[in-house]
Amino acid sequence: MKTTKLFLLLLLFSAPFARAGVDLFSAAVPIADDSPAARSAAMAEALRLVLVKASGQRLGGKGEKLDSLLKEAEDQAQEFRYQTPASSGEGASGRRLWVRFDRRTVEEDLRRLGLILWDRGRPELIPWVAVEEKGRRRLADPERDAGLFQALQEAADRRGLALVTPLMDLEDRNALPTADLWLVHAESVRAASSRYGRALPLVGRLQRRRGGWKGRWSLLLGNGEQRFESQAKELAAVVRKGVDRAADLLVNRFLPSPEGAQHGEVLVRFLGVHDLGDYARLRRLLGALDVVTAFSLERAEEDRLAFRVRVLGGRDLLARQLSLNEELEAVIDIPEEAGAGEGEETLTYELR
Repeated sequence: MKTTKLFLLLLLFSAPFARAGVDLFSAAVPIADDSPAARSAAMAEALRLVLVKASGQRLGGKGEKLDSLLKEAEDQAQEFRYQTPASSGEGASGRRLWVRFDRRTVEEDLRRLGLILWDRGRPELIPWVAVEEKGRRRLADPERDAGLFQALQEAADRRGLALVTPLMDLEDRNALPTADLWLVHAESVRAASSRYGRALPLVGRLQRRRGGWKGRWSLLLGNGEQRFESQAKELAAVVRKGVDRAADLLVNRFLPSPEGAQHGEVLVRFLGVHDLGDYARLRRLLGALDVVTAFSLERAEEDRLAFRVRVLGGRDLLARQLSLNEELEAVIDIPEEAGAGEGEETLTYELR
């Protein structure tokens, strides 16, 4: 009787979930002057940047299709305004044009390019960086190395990724000494990162060399690690290449392929659900994932809920996106009465 009343009560409170996300649909770009030609060129560049952010991808190989879309930028712009630098010393060259595009239009543009919108379910990155100069190594600090962290932020913004900048205070430095970072001691890196939630650690080891910089990068994903390198004359370029490669790996891991993505159903069970507030949290949580196209409450049993979730890209992709949420802890073994039908794909989590 208690279970039936809870189930009916939950159905009464099935209000639409809130949809949260970063602003992927605007960009600010330099503009040469006030002429119509300059504005047209700036709007085309703004649309290109928005398409990169909204898809999380580089747009390489899109050629004529992309060129055709960029010619429509002025018609697609929802609003725009000029931004003048606070310092008059920058002159006209410091002016920028800020442009916002309509979400539906951007989605349609991406479809025309064979891509999909990556609006939600994006991981955050936390950069841990060490610098080697003249044979000496040190941890990069947001205050001392402001230019380096600005380059990291700009590179992440360009791909639509949120960046969590570590404080690099005494607690961080004790948790992650320079030697551990340089050797990419995964246990130490993850321990230091746990202070900042579930942001994915991106470790960068930057070496100044004759004629430029070399970066060796490690992106920690789950229990694994992806390593790659970047080289350039300027430090900002090395950082941009490193973040771009990390973004490529995240797209492959967390975003379904538009060509091969298929819908499937997964029974997602949650333990530790005590009241309507918890139920509302779960609805918001599921609704905030790009791979979830629909979901419904399957059953309620004491402190447990089960949702039937329609997923684009399959169970594993859903599990990867849910692993980014701090409110959930994956559960492997659960009591039999919370089980699913034979052969059914399932996931189980404890609500924190």
